[in-house]
Amino acid sequence: MFDPNTLLLLAALAAPLDSAAHAPTANDSVLASVVAPLVPPGARMRVRTGFGVLQGEAGAVDPRGLELRHEAADIWSRPRVEPLAWSQIERIDLRTRQPATGAKIGAVFGCLLGLATVMSAAAYAEAESGPGGGGVLLAGAAGGIVGACVGGLLGGLVDTAMPAWKTIYERR
Repeated sequence: MFDPNTLLLLAALAAPLDSAAHAPTANDSVLASVVAPLVPPGARMRVRTGFGVLQGEAGAVDPRGLELRHEAADIWSRPRVEPLAWSQIERIDLRTRQPATGAKIGAVFGCLLGLATVMSAAAYAEAESGPGGGGVLLAGAAGGIVGACVGGLLGGLVDTAMPAWKTIYERR
C-alpha cells in the first residue's frame, strides 16, 4: 500500500525528537564566547569535521554552533548556509590575508626592480653615447610599469598557490 520512502518518512515523523542533542551545554557556551570574537562575520574559513573539510564564509557563532555559508556548487544552485554543531567541529582555520595581498606586494617590488634596472641600463647607454635628453626618465617609467605588471602577476600566482590560514580552534 505504501512505498518504502513513505514508510521511512512516517517512521521519522513518528520518532520522538531528541531535545538533548539540540540543547547547547555550558561547555558550548564557553566555546562560543571564546571563538566568536576571533571570527568576524563574512570571514573566509575552513572547518574540519568528521565528514570532511568545508570551506566558506562565516555566519553566526553562538552556543549552538557555527553557521558556514558554502559557495554554490554550480551556476544554477544558490549558496547555502549550513549550521555546524560544536560537537561536529574538529578544527577551524581562518584566512588571514586578503586574496590580493600577494599581487600588491609583487607589484611594488616588480615596479622598483624594473625602475632601477631600466634606469640603470638607460643611464649607462646615455653615458656611452653622450647626453641625449629625457630618455632615462622615459625608460625608467616604462620599466617601472612593466616591472609592476610582471611582479603583480607573479605575486598573485604565489598568493593563490600558498594561501595563509590560521588555526583558531582545534579540539584536543
